[in-house]
Amino acid sequence: MGKFPQLRYRSPFVQNIIAGICVGFSAGIYVALNLLGAGGGRPDSAQVVQIVNATLYFDEIGSRGFPIAAGVIIGIGAGMVFITAGYIQLAYPEEKEKGMYITTAVNLQAMGSVIGGIIPVIINRDSATSAGVPRSVYISFIVIMFFAGLSGLLLLPPHKLTRDDGSVVAVDKARGPWEELKANLLIFTDWKLMIMLPAFIPAECFLVYSGSVNAFHNDLRARSLLSFMAVVLQIPCGLGLQWILDHKVWGRRKRGLIGLTVVAVPLMAAWIWEIIRVRGYNRHETSSQPIDWSDPEFGWIFVLFMLTWISSSLWQYLIMYFLGAMSNSPVKLAHYSGVFRGVLGAGEAVCFGLDSIEIPFVKEAGGIFAFYAAGVIVFYYLAWFHIDETNYFKDGETGVIVPNHILEEKGLQGIPAEDSVSAEPVTEEVQEKK
Repeated sequence: MGKFPQLRYRSPFVQNIIAGICVGFSAGIYVALNLLGAGGGRPDSAQVVQIVNATLYFDEIGSRGFPIAAGVIIGIGAGMVFITAGYIQLAYPEEKEKGMYITTAVNLQAMGSVIGGIIPVIINRDSATSAGVPRSVYISFIVIMFFAGLSGLLLLPPHKLTRDDGSVVAVDKARGPWEELKANLLIFTDWKLMIMLPAFIPAECFLVYSGSVNAFHNDLRARSLLSFMAVVLQIPCGLGLQWILDHKVWGRRKRGLIGLTVVAVPLMAAWIWEIIRVRGYNRHETSSQPIDWSDPEFGWIFVLFMLTWISSSLWQYLIMYFLGAMSNSPVKLAHYSGVFRGVLGAGEAVCFGLDSIEIPFVKEAGGIFAFYAAGVIVFYYLAWFHIDETNYFKDGETGVIVPNHILEEKGLQGIPAEDSVSAEPVTEEVQEKK
């Protein structure tokens, strides 16, 4: 890993932190609720949670109208938030920093889930039942999410940001609706992106599956502990993956292959274990005595839950890294982020739907495993044949500003740039004149 970025408000790294906080303490709270199973609600909340986590309203009122409407609103808003955060993670860093930006943002999302997870652990530490969490937990979550949303107002336009070497992040060129629509459609002609789609589909399906199995099998305080510890352990594991993906000595291809292997091996093992574990589960026969953290069998349940959660979470870190390795173009990366979040959301929605009709857990786990396996194959192919050492100075890299220190190393300062890639030092002052 390289030198740590300067902590300045106009620094792209600080803007990445702000975006991570905004996502972490909004979507991260959603993750914490989902991992509790049934959205942390009473057992009959489970069906509503498959639509949207509006569990407080359902538990208090019992009507499904508002949760369904809220689901539509959340879906639109979450898409915008995640695409913006993904754009920042991929387009703002230099090539040598992409692992750090991705890890910082996703770990902040995990930190939001840690905060969201510790509250029910503390409140329910003496509650060995399968009931829902108290109203105070939901109120705490709503307050946290409100202030997280306000933090998004601190984000600056990319052309107002400067790297530590003085160069700006990107050239901001406004585009009309028709031009934007054409660009959105053209991105689907990118065959490398298209073959990644199977890897995108299961990227958050594990949230649905893990939360559902957690609620089916465990009591409330066991569910709370599992959800809390999973996101706590995700953070150091993410930092370890970052060390691999930003390693200064290894080339990008080697980093991609090693990082993929480190994630793929436990990921495949975890989902094979899940398939074996749930093959005899009957979703229509709920246990009258759910597993508590004091029971002897809780030990192996804990190990498998951690393995499944951490490896599946790191899969998203890898997806973002591979997308960032395909291009430096802010325009292209914005579309990459949008396609990823769209396909991911579609996969999660289908999984929610299938889970709501209570398909057997073994089929749900088997389907998720199949998509992960296809994604692993695709990423090995891309890592071996299509990850280049650098994408700077490539044709078609629209809107890229090459960092000044890279230009100095190449002896290209002062050389007129092509329209696609700037090969001259561009500072904030120069950008403002443009």
